[in-house]
Amino acid sequence: MKKLAIVTDSASGISNEYAKEHDVIILPMTVIIDGVAYREGVDATIEEIYEKLVVSGEGAKTSQPTIGEFIQVYEEIEQDESYEAVIAIHASSELTGTYQSSLSASQECSKPALVIDSSTGSYPLHKMIELAVESRESDESLEALGKRIQYVIDNSQLYILPKSFNQMRKSGRVSASQSMLASLLNIQIQLEFDAGKIVIGEKVRTKRKMAKLVMDKLERHVAEDSIKTIAVLYAGTKSLTDEWVEKLKGSFNSVDLVFQPFVPVAGVHTGHGTIAFSFVKGM
Repeated sequence: MKKLAIVTDSASGISNEYAKEHDVIILPMTVIIDGVAYREGVDATIEEIYEKLVVSGEGAKTSQPTIGEFIQVYEEIEQDESYEAVIAIHASSELTGTYQSSLSASQECSKPALVIDSSTGSYPLHKMIELAVESRESDESLEALGKRIQYVIDNSQLYILPKSFNQMRKSGRVSASQSMLASLLNIQIQLEFDAGKIVIGEKVRTKRKMAKLVMDKLERHVAEDSIKTIAVLYAGTKSLTDEWVEKLKGSFNSVDLVFQPFVPVAGVHTGHGTIAFSFVKGM
């Protein structure tokens, strides 16, 4: 039986074990720490990368797969007779060029190919890959699958509580003046996705106020948007989520809580210790 080739990048947070079990092709992003390049999931695990970031996180950088790597992937799909079509889902094109590189490489493939800009990353992108995997079990068309993935794009959110203003400044995510002001005034900020871009959603003066603000937002989404699952993402070890567990379980006893590492390619820019919350409306 012929099947769908599924392509993504490591900003999806798909583990190597899941990829192997479900035949998902992952092009790894690269994290550069102290001048040494580590391909996510290839040269170092997520845990190993975060361990290195604890020691040498300031000034760490990221880079995307080369166009040559994408061309090679599509050539292999072209030559593999078990694949009849391709779906590729990549991190927001506002933050990385993986979508454009994949789209360009796909044009050399004779098999039907749908290349999607997820306009996000991490947990929502992970959910899109899961939909693609599930679609293999049905006779769903590529077009129909694309519509279901578009629903996730239109109805997902990722709230991020960054740890390091200094690292965000060095990576160009905030200006030097914003970073200095936030540090001097001990301001807490919450980032979120808007049309594929990361924007500042809220600013408050204390961690307690930020925790209440986030909980209020999540409670409103659960009540109004039929949220069934909330993903808690951590840039480091799961112990970073300990202070949130009691709050979340106390308020959301009817909601599934999923704990996952925050993808390093994002954690590099927001800092070790970052916490994020994500969900898809109606899911």
